[in-house]
Amino acid sequence: MKYFVKIGFVWLLFFSGAVQGQQSFQKDYLAAKAFFNEGKYNLAREAFKPLIAKDENNPFSAYASFYYAVSAYREEYPALARDMFLQVKQLYGKWSRIDEVNYWLGQVHMESGSYDLAITVLQDIKNKEVRKDAENLKYFYFSHIEDHEKLVELYQTYPAEKQLGRALAQNITSQPLVNQDHYLLNEIIDRFKLDPARFNMLAAQQPVFRDEYRVAMLYPFMVRDLEPNERRKFNQFVLDIYQGIQLAVDTLERQGVALKLFSYDTKRNEAVTEDILAQEELRGMDLIIGPFSSRLTEMVNEFSFAHKINVINPLRTDAEVIGNNPYSFLYHPSNETIGRRTADFAAERMEKKPGIIFYGESKSDSALAYAYKQRIEKEGFEIIITKKIRKDSTRQILDLLLITDKKITEASTDEAKERYQIAPDSVGHIFVASGNDLISSKVLSSVETRGDSISVIGSANWLELTAIDYEVYRRLGVTLYAPVYKVKDSEDYAAFREAYIKKHKTVPGKYVEVGYDLMMMVGAGLNKYGKYFQIGWNEEEMLDGCLTVGHRYKNTNDNNIVPILTFEDEGVKISYKTEDDQYAIEKQ
Repeated sequence: MKYFVKIGFVWLLFFSGAVQGQQSFQKDYLAAKAFFNEGKYNLAREAFKPLIAKDENNPFSAYASFYYAVSAYREEYPALARDMFLQVKQLYGKWSRIDEVNYWLGQVHMESGSYDLAITVLQDIKNKEVRKDAENLKYFYFSHIEDHEKLVELYQTYPAEKQLGRALAQNITSQPLVNQDHYLLNEIIDRFKLDPARFNMLAAQQPVFRDEYRVAMLYPFMVRDLEPNERRKFNQFVLDIYQGIQLAVDTLERQGVALKLFSYDTKRNEAVTEDILAQEELRGMDLIIGPFSSRLTEMVNEFSFAHKINVINPLRTDAEVIGNNPYSFLYHPSNETIGRRTADFAAERMEKKPGIIFYGESKSDSALAYAYKQRIEKEGFEIIITKKIRKDSTRQILDLLLITDKKITEASTDEAKERYQIAPDSVGHIFVASGNDLISSKVLSSVETRGDSISVIGSANWLELTAIDYEVYRRLGVTLYAPVYKVKDSEDYAAFREAYIKKHKTVPGKYVEVGYDLMMMVGAGLNKYGKYFQIGWNEEEMLDGCLTVGHRYKNTNDNNIVPILTFEDEGVKISYKTEDDQYAIEKQ
C-alpha cells in the first residue's frame, strides 16, 4: 500500500511539474505572439527562438518555428526564413498548418527567382483557401517576370500551370505586334479556356463589304512647292508611289473591284495632319495609306485605332509603326522579321562556326542586327563580334578582317596579338545589317582579299551598287535578304510595266512598283474579305503577289515573307519560307 502511495506521489509531482512547464511555455509563446501581432518582428523572433526546440512539455514548437520563420521573412532575412520553413516541413510534415508553411516557402522561392522550387512546393498545397491564395501568388510573381524567354522556358516545363500561362499570354500581348507569338498565345488561350478578348486588342469584327471602297493616301505631296516642269521633283518618291497606286486602282477597276482614291497632303506638318484627321470625311474611309514621318505615323495610328480603320505603310520597316494597333500594317517585313527569317536561313545553310555582325548607324540597322543575333544564337551559333560601323569609320572593317602582320608584331602582349587577328577559316559568316555602300564594299573586298571560307549575308539593296557585279556575289557565295523583292521576268510584271509606260511614257521606278504591288494586294483583300481584310488574311498561308513572290500576314501585321537571294552558276535563286514550307525559284 505504501508503494502505491509513493508512486502516486511521484506521478503527482511529475504531472504538476509538466503542467507548470506547459504554463510557462504558453506564457512565453503568448508574449512572443504579442510582439508578432504588433509587427515587432525582431523582438518576436528572439522571443520565439527558445520555444523552437522539441520538448514533450512544449506544445508550441511547430507554431514557434513557423512564426519565427515568418518574422525572419518580415525582417528581410529570406535565407533564414527559408531554412526554418524547410525545418518545419521536415519535423512536422503532418502538421495541420503545413499548407501555410508551403505557401510561405513558395513565396520565398518566388522572390529569389527559384521558380522551379516555388512551383513544386506550391503544388503540394491541399487546402482550397490556401490553394486559392497560392494561385494569386503565382500569377503575381509570374506576371512580373519581364524576360520573355524565361517565361516561355518555364511554360514549356510546366504546361499545366494556369497562372504561368496567363502571365505568359499577358507578356506576349504586351510586346509590339510584330514580335508577338500568336501561335503560342492561341495555344494558351485554348488550353486554359481564357477569354480571348483579354489578350487580343482587336475585337472580333464582322466582315464589312461595300460596292465601292474609299482609300485615303496621307503623304507629303507638297503640291504648292512643285515646279511645273519635267525635272525630277524633290519628293519624287511620293509621286511615284501615288502613280503606282493609281495604276493599280485602274487595273482593279477593270477586274471589277471598285476603289475610290482620296489624296491628302500632310506637308510633313503636324498641325496640317491634325486638321486632316479632324475632317468628318476621313472617318468614312475603309483604308489609309501612309504617312511618312514617325510623329505623323503616331497621330494616324491613334486615329486608326479610335475609328477602327485599317492603315498600311508602304515604306517603313520599324515595328513602332504598328506598335500595338491591330489595325496597322506594314507592306514590308519589319526589321525584326527580316533578322529572324534571315537567321533561320543561315542556321540551315551556314557552317556552325563563329559569326560576325556589322551594322550601320540607323535605328533600323540596330533592330535588324539585334533580331538576327538573338535568333542565330538561339540556334547554337556564336557571334564573336557585333560592331556598329559609322559612315566615317568604315576603315574599322578592314582593320578587323585584314589586320597587318606589322600591327600584330607591335602588340605588347600575346593577348593583344590574339585580339588583332581573326585566323583564316575561323569565322563562318558575316552578317551585315546595312545597305550602306561603303560598309558593303569594305566587307566584300576584305573577304575577297582574305581568300578563306567566310560567307557574307547582306541586303539586296547592294544590287543597286554599280561597283559590284553579280560575278562577285557568285564567287564569294554572297547571300542577300530581299524583302518585297520584285520578280521582273513574270507575266504580271510585264503587264504592269507595259501599262505604266503607255500611261507615263517612261519606265517605272522602284517606288512605282511598291505603290502598285501594295494596292493590288490590299485591293484584292478588300474585294475578297471586306473592310477588315485581316480576318481573311489571318487564315491564308500565302497571299498572291502581283510583282513579288507573295505576302504573308497570318497571325501578324507585317509581311512575313523574306525572300533570300543566292547566286549560283545557273543564275539567281530566290528562296522563301511560309513557316514549315520552303519554296525556291530559279532565275537565270
